[in-house]
Amino acid sequence: MNKTAIARLAVIAITASTAFASVNNAFAQAPSDAEAAEVLKTAKPLADNGNANAQYNMGVLYDEGYGVEQDYAKARRWYEKAAAQNYAKAEHNLGIMYQSGHGVEKDSALAAEWFTRAAEHGESAAQNNLAVLYVRGEGVKQDLAEAAKWAAKAAAAGNSSAKNNLPQISQNLPQSRIDGDNVNIRSQPSTRGRVLRQADRNTRVSVLDTRNDWAQVIFRDDYTVGWVADFLLAGSSAPLRNGDDGGQQASSGQQGGDRGGNDALPQAVSETGPIRYIGGDVVNVRSGPSTGNGVKFQAKRNERVMITGREKDWRRIRFDDGRTGWIAGFLLVE
Repeated sequence: MNKTAIARLAVIAITASTAFASVNNAFAQAPSDAEAAEVLKTAKPLADNGNANAQYNMGVLYDEGYGVEQDYAKARRWYEKAAAQNYAKAEHNLGIMYQSGHGVEKDSALAAEWFTRAAEHGESAAQNNLAVLYVRGEGVKQDLAEAAKWAAKAAAAGNSSAKNNLPQISQNLPQSRIDGDNVNIRSQPSTRGRVLRQADRNTRVSVLDTRNDWAQVIFRDDYTVGWVADFLLAGSSAPLRNGDDGGQQASSGQQGGDRGGNDALPQAVSETGPIRYIGGDVVNVRSGPSTGNGVKFQAKRNERVMITGREKDWRRIRFDDGRTGWIAGFLLVE
């Protein structure tokens, strides 16, 4: 048996009852003792000589008890040797050990650290698992925008759990739509940013962040995360509700400039968005995104708010005490 055959991939899905399902491995069934012994014979000398892949394989053997007595401490030591060489699958499995408490004290913060390392080194299972932690607020501060970014990376790499999780994460983020034809989506909040893709009018997006006159958005059709000029977004930005699928509607046309361009989440997920402050002495907070809407109450300078939606030059905001309403965007400061 080839020594790489024992590589495993943990597929962790978001569920209502538990954050993590059991770890799966690449075998359709557990190897025979003879097969495991052959892997051990091949991997051990390579691992002793510093081969990261062999060290990872040794970790799997002890983690699962394939051909050896199951020993989480030995598994962890072999994983740590491979992880010291930035071997992503070993980093990921260390995250599993700390999240599950296998051979170590359960520690979600350490799990998040290992998942982050593995995710940054391109391991899609770790990217999905990290997204789960950001949704749950386990080991990291709850952040749906960050969760969506990692889930998108995993989904783009083909991770099936991330493909299922991403729509559920995205629908709890502020929503908007592209207000132009062939709009450029860029890698940075600037016209100097590389064009990642183009989007047609009415293509729906979830809003992750805002910076100056730009918004960072995510597309659910191809998992692109990029920046678009604020004025090229329009429509309601409340999180999706009641079966709104957030799908894409496209139309044709040509214009220039940047216009040339399985398991359910818990339902009680709070809105999230960028933090801003009231920038006027006495500011009207209205029931809708125009001066034609009634004044709900007034806010004072430096009151902290969270942006949870947008409509052209207006922003939907939520105060720390739970009050919500609409305010002209220029009346908010960082």
